[in-house]
Amino acid sequence: METATKSPRKFPPKSPRWARIAAISVGGLILLLIIVWLLAGWYINNHKQQLLERLTSSVSEHIDGKFTIRDMDPAFFKGFPDVALELQDVALSDSTDKGNHRPLMQFKSVYVKFNLFSLIGGNPQVSKITLRDGQINLFTDSTGFTNGYLLKKKPGSKPKKNKKEVHIASFSLDNILFTFDHKIKNKKIQVLIKEFDGASTERNNVMHIVAKTWMHIGQLGFNLAKGGYLTDKDFKGKMRLVFDREKGQLQLPFQQLLIGGTPMKLSATFDFKSQKPGFKIEVDAAKISYKESLSILSKSIADKLKRFNLSKDIALQVSLNGKFTSPDTPLVHARWQTTSNDFQTNFGVLKNASFAGSFNNEVVPGRGRGDDNSAVTVNHLTANYLDIPIIADSIQLLNLKHPLLDFQLRSGFPVARLNTALNQTFNFTKGSADLKIHYHGGVATHDTLGHQIIGGLKIKNAAFTYVPHQIHFTEGNIDLDFNGSDLVINNSTLSTGNSDIELHGIARQFLNVYFDDPQKASFEWYLHSDTLNLAEFKGLTQVKGNKSAAQQRRQYHKVNERLALLMETSAMKINASVNRLYYSSFTAKNVKGVLELDQNKIKLAPLTMQFADGSLDAAVSMEPDLTEVPFKLMANLNGINTSKLFYGLDNLGQKTLTSKNIAGDFSGKINIAGKLNNQSAIVKKSLSGKVSFKLKTVNLLILRLLKPFRNLCLENATWIIFILNQ
Repeated sequence: METATKSPRKFPPKSPRWARIAAISVGGLILLLIIVWLLAGWYINNHKQQLLERLTSSVSEHIDGKFTIRDMDPAFFKGFPDVALELQDVALSDSTDKGNHRPLMQFKSVYVKFNLFSLIGGNPQVSKITLRDGQINLFTDSTGFTNGYLLKKKPGSKPKKNKKEVHIASFSLDNILFTFDHKIKNKKIQVLIKEFDGASTERNNVMHIVAKTWMHIGQLGFNLAKGGYLTDKDFKGKMRLVFDREKGQLQLPFQQLLIGGTPMKLSATFDFKSQKPGFKIEVDAAKISYKESLSILSKSIADKLKRFNLSKDIALQVSLNGKFTSPDTPLVHARWQTTSNDFQTNFGVLKNASFAGSFNNEVVPGRGRGDDNSAVTVNHLTANYLDIPIIADSIQLLNLKHPLLDFQLRSGFPVARLNTALNQTFNFTKGSADLKIHYHGGVATHDTLGHQIIGGLKIKNAAFTYVPHQIHFTEGNIDLDFNGSDLVINNSTLSTGNSDIELHGIARQFLNVYFDDPQKASFEWYLHSDTLNLAEFKGLTQVKGNKSAAQQRRQYHKVNERLALLMETSAMKINASVNRLYYSSFTAKNVKGVLELDQNKIKLAPLTMQFADGSLDAAVSMEPDLTEVPFKLMANLNGINTSKLFYGLDNLGQKTLTSKNIAGDFSGKINIAGKLNNQSAIVKKSLSGKVSFKLKTVNLLILRLLKPFRNLCLENATWIIFILNQ
């Protein structure tokens, strides 16, 4: 029987000698760090008061203020393996009573972490510092006292030899309110740093900082009288900063951040050591609402631009250039671009508008930066205004204190496009229009700057209706010229079915009256016609409905409604010359007269014509009423054919004497009053007045009518007077 043999026991191979040495060294080092860390913690705990006093006195030696720390605790587990301290209620304040007990700096908690090896080497290096729940206040009061002196070295303090700059590798600021308040210069800048957590590197005295950022801008108030910039805005994003110690320059390179929830590119430069310390801030938003864009600017500027609005987003660029010394109102340039947008102005909405715009608060260099030297400019505008396509190469709104508007417009379009603007006054069905105007004047309706237009509107081959009185024109060529504040009509021709008119004239101070009080407008026209059928113009005498003043104010607030009010209520004087005039059975030649129209009255005087083989001079007046149109007629007649007279005047509205029972030559006077209905016919039994006439070669048919007086009537009658009083 064979005996079993045991296999030898196997042991793991021994580690190389160098590995064992390395492991022992690392372990020993870790143990040493723990011992040092524990000793540091023990030392801090047992010498807290002495350390606080030493730290406080060390800082106080170099500043001329009051520096306090309420308490200090080691933060063992937060900082391991480094050594960390948490200082509580840290404050730096003015040692006098002038500061009104407002500290320059005050933090509820300051967390400082030191590199353990730097402590061992005797050159402590801060690896991280965290400031929480605090405030930083820089102020200058109304007496000129400032707490800024606390940031300077204490007079007489001696700098330590071979002192190295302290480099902070990482940092964090949480809920820190920064306020700069200068009462004399009326400035206030306020920023709440909700989160600023990052790290820094430094080379050749240039520090590069990268930090996760969330800040709330209360305002950048460079001049509180005009309001602050970027008011009530949140900044979020990863921020990159560069600080050059030698130049004393802090830069924010162009980078994208969220500002008020809108992605924007932002850059900034702050020069602190130059001969004229100042700053430059640039904002570039590829897409932002117009309302949001105004919130970037100061309240003073935004209020001026609020008179405009855009329905869609725009692209915006804003730059601020300012100085830290007087004069310190920053130079503001804003630019924006948009396409296919609706642009709201004081004059109405420009639809489908595409343009580039800008704002500048120093138009004339050296004349100051304020509203009176500011301008809004719009370039390369294309849009539809009240259905009219327009092109404007340049629009300028100058002097925002007393705004002055200057622009040039041009357009060519079918004249029917004017119906949107003029639908209460004119309705076009055919024709073309060419518009070229240069406007220079005030923006407000009532403006002391006045209103001026150079240029005009030419309408060709147009057919249209004058809506208020339903007068229809089948063909029209109208040349409207604006000469400053006057409106001139040149070489214009109008045709109806049976009438032709040549027209020219002027409306003086037309624009100023149009904007200030349309009811004060006054037109003077010169009219010539070869043939004029009054039946086609009887709408002028038609009754119009009554409107209260309040209704009129509500109705006439737009461009077209204001024009309608002007045409309806203005005064017009028409000097007329007509070769042939007729109405129903009335016919006259060589008619000359002056027609005056206003809101309440129509007057035709003097009026002369050849009529019924004789001549007539007359004066006519009408007063449109709610139901009927009262009129008065005064006339002198010479050599009139009696039968034609009565036929032409519709037998004067009576049946006793008619064109069929009277004949002969007629001379006489007419002074009568009556009423016209809506069809411009005489209302029955409305005539009253006196007709006195002299008949020659009387047709004996009249004797039947004068039977009771037959013995008194001769073939050649003397003056016979009829009294009409029904």
